Amino acid sequence: MSRIARMLSPVAAVLLFLLTAMTVSAQRRVTPVTPSTGGAQNAEKTEIDRSRLAEKHDANGNIILVDTVTGKEFVDTTAMIPMTKMIYPLMDAVTVGVNIWDPAMRLFGQKYGLGDVWAELSLHNRYKPVFEAGIGMIDDTPSGNNYTFKSGAAPYFKIGMNYNFLYNSTPDYQVYAGIRYGFTSFKWKVENVTVTDQYWDEVSHITIDPGKRSSAGYFELVAGIKVKIWGPWSLGWALRYHSILHESDTPLGKSMYIPGYGKRNGAITGSFSIMYTLPLNKPVVPEVDISDT
Repeated sequence: MSRIARMLSPVAAVLLFLLTAMTVSAQRRVTPVTPSTGGAQNAEKTEIDRSRLAEKHDANGNIILVDTVTGKEFVDTTAMIPMTKMIYPLMDAVTVGVNIWDPAMRLFGQKYGLGDVWAELSLHNRYKPVFEAGIGMIDDTPSGNNYTFKSGAAPYFKIGMNYNFLYNSTPDYQVYAGIRYGFTSFKWKVENVTVTDQYWDEVSHITIDPGKRSSAGYFELVAGIKVKIWGPWSLGWALRYHSILHESDTPLGKSMYIPGYGKRNGAITGSFSIMYTLPLNKPVVPEVDISDT
């Protein structure tokens, strides 16, 4: 009996070794559980065979890995580019401009306006507080009328804000909309009013002068574009819709012309500016670590 036990001892040892090895092997084989939630899964949290992956891009520019066997999709987090809401700093740039719309329109027969200058502070290349200051005047004899309306050179001021729709694009090209509030104080008069005496058949000329200053406030809605032409120099065009908010009255009525606004019966005007831009800070360029891509 002892001899038989000695003969079976090596066999038992081999069987015991094989049984232990099978147990360890069974413990190492873990079937991954596929999450029940839909959509693309994270490639770092799910073990996949990268030899059967294909790539595509989503609407945000991220790389999506597609398992060509199972059809499952995974976001490749090693290649994701962090998105910055606004890449330009708070104090981005200062732009100054000269509006030459009125001088240009005078070449085509306009009888009023002189011009204005303005300054704009760029916040994130998105919000643009604006201040404008100019001088307006008129010396016009309307066609078919027997008088000349005059207003000497008078200052006007506008304050407002522009919104740049291309705020994360290059500031060299902008499409914007804005609003302004304008105010002016001025004097006006009507000269060479022709009066005909029907009885004596005589013609005389008189002047109507209110004798005091008038003031007016108005708002403007602005839509325009900016285009870089060379270095820091740009050109800009804008259309303006405006309406009078308040104005003083005189015993002789209201003024036909308002500095910075134009003639009373004109609701739409324009502006054409030559601009110089001074950058204040550099844009925030996202840093991407591609060492693991």
